[in-house]
Amino acid sequence: MKTFFAFLVLAFALQSCSTTNVMHDYDETVNFEKYNTYHLFDIDEPVLSDQDKEIIISHLNDTLKAYGLKEKLIPKFEIIVIPEFYQVIKNSPNVNVGFGGASGSFGYGANVPISGQTKDKFSLTIEFVDALTKSLFWQAVVEIPASKLLNDPKENPTIYAQMISDALKKYPGFYPALLEE
Repeated sequence: MKTFFAFLVLAFALQSCSTTNVMHDYDETVNFEKYNTYHLFDIDEPVLSDQDKEIIISHLNDTLKAYGLKEKLIPKFEIIVIPEFYQVIKNSPNVNVGFGGASGSFGYGANVPISGQTKDKFSLTIEFVDALTKSLFWQAVVEIPASKLLNDPKENPTIYAQMISDALKKYPGFYPALLEE
């Protein structure tokens, strides 16, 4: 029992340290069953190497095909992938100082900001767009610390695979029960 409890505490601690942030959004009026063919556009953004772009495209293709979707030149929907490096500034609290005098005849106040921390982030946005109407019907954004990609480039294929997996976990076309929630 102690071993199980220790394992549970360790698993919770590792989960709480997870630095991946995943956001999903989709059009609730869309019939996802009609989207069975796709076309995946090349990644045009210059922020990644050609090798990294190929890894992302290849893994996304393999994952979609594993779910039964087919790639076609004239598809039901198009996929746009947008990689982005950026900085997030975490604001720190301000220090407020005030002085006062008797009968309101004297007063002084100051607000001194403490500089914030910057964090480098990498996000991968995956958008599904109706091929006919060109309307966006599903989007996922997966955000990780940029250091994960920059520390050991040999790990990038694994990191990209996990990001794509995290993004597609909530795609209602694969999991219709999500539409009922």
